[in-house]
Amino acid sequence: MSSNHQKFLESLESARKHFEGKAYKNARLMYFQAMNFAETAENKAIIWAEVSWVYFYEKAFEEAIEAAENVLLHDPSYRARDDIYRVQGYAYIALGNPAMAERLLQLSLDENNSDEKQQYVKYELGKLYFTQGNYDLADPFFKEILLHFQEKAPEYTWSILFYLGFIAYYLKNEKQSREFFKRILADNPPAQRKASANFGLAFLEFQQKNYLNVIALCEGILSMDKNFFDMESVGFLTAASYFYLGRRDIFDAYYIKMKESYPEGRYNADLDRLQSGSHPG
Repeated sequence: MSSNHQKFLESLESARKHFEGKAYKNARLMYFQAMNFAETAENKAIIWAEVSWVYFYEKAFEEAIEAAENVLLHDPSYRARDDIYRVQGYAYIALGNPAMAERLLQLSLDENNSDEKQQYVKYELGKLYFTQGNYDLADPFFKEILLHFQEKAPEYTWSILFYLGFIAYYLKNEKQSREFFKRILADNPPAQRKASANFGLAFLEFQQKNYLNVIALCEGILSMDKNFFDMESVGFLTAASYFYLGRRDIFDAYYIKMKESYPEGRYNADLDRLQSGSHPG
């Protein structure tokens, strides 16, 4: 073994220990030290692959993508392609580029569809499709991974059930939608997850014109999670429910508050129609 190769192995081991300890700056420095001692393109590819994750966890997403691209430049036959495509996909998500994220994550799955880490890729792809409104594409990803996460990670399970509940809602399967939200509640999850499940149920109750139930659910959401992720929808559901119950006085107060809080809000047109005395539609 050459002196340089020995130094390469020592630097690489040190870098990995820093990485495992989440000391990412020190890990990055040691990886580049190892790069100085790397004698083959294949070893340089290994370093770039691992550095890409360092950059990712440092939130240096463009650098993470570039590092991953360097892997195949040094070693076109690099075997763990699923790993470098995955880190690029995650980085593109963070950069707000869903098209590139979808492409890279799908490439990762094409290389490796079965490992545990790839179940997280399916989860992220499901989320991407859901966000884009492609519910038919999101649905099979979430259903495929549900059992896996039920056995390993309840937080992911509740998240998947939440997405499946809204997918069923948007696909007009209200019975199945309600079942998914109820499954979250049946697990007696933390308050924030209960609030999310009640959020889904509030939409279903609104669809069924059970306005008193909607108001009660929305009040419950705010009591469980004062920083709920979609306060605008909670406000609209509450305001519209009071309107349909004939409480124009309360609706008017909500209308003013919603306009002040969300001047470019998603529900402005519906609120204006209600304010003028007509129904949203």
